[in-house]
Amino acid sequence: MLKYLIAVLLIVVLALGAFYAHFSRSVFIDFRPNAPVTAVFRADGDAIVHQNSDGSTVPLTLRGVEMTPSVPGNMAWDFAAGMSDYLRWFGYIDAMGANAIYVPNIMNSDFYSALYQFNTTNERPLLLLQGVDGHDYNSLTSALKEAIDIIHGQRINFFGGTGVEIFLSNISPWVVGFVVGADWNPDTIVFMNHFDPTMSDSFEGEFFSSAEGASRFEVMLAQVMDHATAYESSRFKTQRPIGFLSSPTLDFLEYAPAYATQLRKYVQLDPENILPSESMVAGTFAAYRLFHFTEDFTDYLTPSQQEALAPILENLDRSCMFNGYLDLLAQYHSMPVIATGFGFSSGRAPQRMDEPPLTEREQGEALARTAMQIEERGWAGGFISTWQDTWERRTWNTAFSSDPWRYHYWHNLQSADQGYGLMAFEPGRHARPVLIDGNANEWVDTHLVHEYNGLRVYAQYSLHGLYLLIRGEGVNPQNTLYLPIDVTPNSGTSAFRNLQFDRPSDFLLILSGEYESRLLVNQRYHATYQRFYEEMTGINPFTRVPRQWNSDFVPITLALQNTAIVDADLFTDLAEDVRDMLRLQSWDTGVLTHGIGNPASPDFNSLSDFFFGENLVEIRLPWMLLNFFDPSTMQVHDDYYVRFGVEGIRVQEIYIGVAMEGGEVPMSPIPLRGWRNTVEVHERLKQSYFIMQEIWGD
Repeated sequence: MLKYLIAVLLIVVLALGAFYAHFSRSVFIDFRPNAPVTAVFRADGDAIVHQNSDGSTVPLTLRGVEMTPSVPGNMAWDFAAGMSDYLRWFGYIDAMGANAIYVPNIMNSDFYSALYQFNTTNERPLLLLQGVDGHDYNSLTSALKEAIDIIHGQRINFFGGTGVEIFLSNISPWVVGFVVGADWNPDTIVFMNHFDPTMSDSFEGEFFSSAEGASRFEVMLAQVMDHATAYESSRFKTQRPIGFLSSPTLDFLEYAPAYATQLRKYVQLDPENILPSESMVAGTFAAYRLFHFTEDFTDYLTPSQQEALAPILENLDRSCMFNGYLDLLAQYHSMPVIATGFGFSSGRAPQRMDEPPLTEREQGEALARTAMQIEERGWAGGFISTWQDTWERRTWNTAFSSDPWRYHYWHNLQSADQGYGLMAFEPGRHARPVLIDGNANEWVDTHLVHEYNGLRVYAQYSLHGLYLLIRGEGVNPQNTLYLPIDVTPNSGTSAFRNLQFDRPSDFLLILSGEYESRLLVNQRYHATYQRFYEEMTGINPFTRVPRQWNSDFVPITLALQNTAIVDADLFTDLAEDVRDMLRLQSWDTGVLTHGIGNPASPDFNSLSDFFFGENLVEIRLPWMLLNFFDPSTMQVHDDYYVRFGVEGIRVQEIYIGVAMEGGEVPMSPIPLRGWRNTVEVHERLKQSYFIMQEIWGD
């Protein structure tokens, strides 16, 4: 009996081990070694084609969106989006006229189950371009094997970050291909090319090999792509196209040293250096994430590359996006070219001087123009990046200013990277608490916080910012209003011109008509001055510390990338005037935009900050504009020159006053409680969505 129990236990253990090895560790035995390998999708010339059941092929034009599991109140790796969310989003995407989705990383099981349900119950299925991320051969091959198992519905992850994940939905009939890698770090590529002893100089596999002159990183990518194709061919007897991700900072173009240094373009990745064999029936493609890099890129190429590309450069269509960049890639590559990401932000603040903030309508027009040119230049398709606004993203020129562990609990309107979506998450379970439209229907007496000389100030706040309503006789664009705002108890200014505030204030809101209204900041409390002044002027701000009390009010500026390129002969000298040409620039982000902020209005302006009504004005001030470190817990910036940088200090109230003329200005508190981790939002399709629907809907 004991032997019998031991035998049964051994069988159970072996069965469980085999089950675990097969479904979780990608271990299998090929029982059909001679079975033919099929490829429903494959690269054919410059197109991706689909093979029908009768053997005929149809070329595809991929019109898609990039999707992540991001929802407010969660980090992307929390995978908080569920099956109902994905099904709803798939419906919106299909209604827009898109036919594909790109995911840069492996998603949770709800995503793949939802895609299977959507595609098996709808007349027109959505295709999937699956991306994987990793930093070397082992991590990339492991991720690809996992992705292959997942799309074929044969994967169980027992020890994932979100618990046990079961992937049993076979969505492989709709998976167009795989994209290897996400946003490569150029420094990592340089290290692997020159210093990593594990890297090979060449590779020849069953399905891919490296071309002569390929870099060691490209050789590694050839090995990864060969390994993944061999795995899917052996286990599932199928193939699909596979490529790796590149971008304008990593593409095959070689720049002269002076320009390469200025643009930080010192690495080249060329898909043409990875050669598919005859056994790779599905083929390969080139994948690019597109963004504005430099208009005059052809002027910065090395002489040898200009000579090699001369036939293309001579006939380059400069009218297409980025001064012919799309046309160059289409003509250069011998394989299909796919834009895995192109996008424009509808955020309030820019990152570059040559890319000012865009309204949602302007965002849509830019997306439509790019999408049409991608197809006109013969690309195999493109994916808008992204489907939804992503609150957990941080932008380089604002990242220093907020709590790095809690920025997904509020929407930073000043962060350009949070505004790339076609769908916005709006504060409030069903509607915005306040619509900036000159209508005071959303305001009640409980919102009254201050009253003086016939002027009344009302206040509310949301995930977006602080809302103010000022009512009173003479509140109109012809008269100027002054509103001092005291945020921190550690600094402030007590006077401005002939105004005397009854407590030191950190900000001064000046409403002076539709075009001259702005928010000013006490220089001691100017975050950009503290963080970027040296990179803008060469002078360390701690050598010119503003007075703690009664510093001047100054414009609120935002650091921007300097798009200037210095000629090679001047760059070698780097004289002081040349260095000045290359310093960071600034944007006056305190200037307020007058317009209707009601999405239901035909005159909706998504960048609207304030709007006048009859004897009233409504205002929305983004949290970061008021130096809030984390509004969900009501933390504001502490004194930069005591803390030597940005740290948070919690406040329970801020103070505000109002005046239309000189004299004493009393101030009253606005109570603040925050919302901590309770984030209530509703979804809204942006104007850009409907513009793309007009382009793709047919």
